[in-house]
Amino acid sequence: MMPPLYRIIETIAYSLLNFLPYLLLALYPFRKHFRYSLPVTGMLAAMVASLQTALWLWVSFSSTELKGALSAFNTASYFLFYFWSVKIHPGKTLFTLLMLSNVANLVVICSKCLEGQLFPRLAVQTYRWSSSVVMSVVQILILIPLFLYIRNVYSKAVEKNLSSSMWRYLWLIPATFYLLWFYHLYGSGQSSLEVALQPANALFLLCINQGAFLIYHLVARLIDEYAKNIGLEQQNHMLLLENLQYVNLKNRIEETRRAEHDLRHHMALMTAYLEDGEYDRLKAYLNEYRNSLPEDSHVVFCQNHTANLLLSYFARQAADAGVGFAAYGNLPTDLGIAESDLSVILGNLLENAIQACMAQKGAERQIVFRGKMEGQCLLVTVDNTFEGELRQGPNGALLSTKRGGSGLGLESVRHIAARYGGMLRTECRNGMFCASVLLKL
Repeated sequence: MMPPLYRIIETIAYSLLNFLPYLLLALYPFRKHFRYSLPVTGMLAAMVASLQTALWLWVSFSSTELKGALSAFNTASYFLFYFWSVKIHPGKTLFTLLMLSNVANLVVICSKCLEGQLFPRLAVQTYRWSSSVVMSVVQILILIPLFLYIRNVYSKAVEKNLSSSMWRYLWLIPATFYLLWFYHLYGSGQSSLEVALQPANALFLLCINQGAFLIYHLVARLIDEYAKNIGLEQQNHMLLLENLQYVNLKNRIEETRRAEHDLRHHMALMTAYLEDGEYDRLKAYLNEYRNSLPEDSHVVFCQNHTANLLLSYFARQAADAGVGFAAYGNLPTDLGIAESDLSVILGNLLENAIQACMAQKGAERQIVFRGKMEGQCLLVTVDNTFEGELRQGPNGALLSTKRGGSGLGLESVRHIAARYGGMLRTECRNGMFCASVLLKL
């Protein structure tokens, strides 16, 4: 039997209110990471919304025994569209979906509770106009502040391209709150309608969501602080690079001044030998002068200026510490990578290698650098001897020997490698600690 038209309109309105606002909120933080263009994504979203509405009508007015399966298919289609249309780490999308699912549950419970107080006869019926009206008011009160928070705080946090291992576990936070809500709703032995009509339950869910958002905010702030620390680490390496350039320039100026000053005396003496015909003494003096010249310290490791500057600097540090230093490979002038990123990668890897070798008590201390281009990929490896045992965190990341947490230097390298679609790999092999970085340029 065909339901009345007004009941169809009421159900469609309720279905769209239960779907579209949360879909838009879920897509907003990742608007720069759509797999397709904005018009195509909008068209796909409209198709999913139509499918959701059609299935909602079928479930609402049919007596089929497949209601549970249809509801599950409805949810699956939404998740499939979302994960396919957004091209970003799944941990971020799952965190966002679960967070908004908790908000949607809060809106439904609060709306039904308020509807029970204002329209008690209509509240016991499904998808009446009163449900849509009350839900619209509750959504205005909750979703508008939520949108402002997502725009000003949450979007910036998920835009930070940090280590994927972090987002691999962060989604468990909203998942825990979701399970609390699910248990409270279905574990009480009452129907979902009975639970929703009780003000105490709405108050309970409101408290849960307030606690959840406090934790979400702390997570966003921690991500922001972590990103700032990585940014400061990159700035430190850029300052190191600029300082090296300044020191090299200053040394060359001083050498030129010294050479100009001493050259007058050498020229005067050699002129005197030449005028007196003392050619043997002139020849002996020239040989002595040539042997007294300082050995050329400007070793060219590769054609790339930034890489050569850092390799020269750490080669001198290694020599001063009695550490063997070998560099193989030739990096071209133009690598297609930002100078600051290359500075952070090489600076961190070589600095860690120097510190590990200086901490050794044994005589066998060595650092080996290799770098090469293969097609559109840059491969850099830094191997060094070490003593002791490497400490690893729960996610496999190496822990710093200077602080309790994971090493910020390696995390900076891992962060840059991820931005270039590459990776950082660390391993121990034949008594050497090996760090390898692959970048797709």
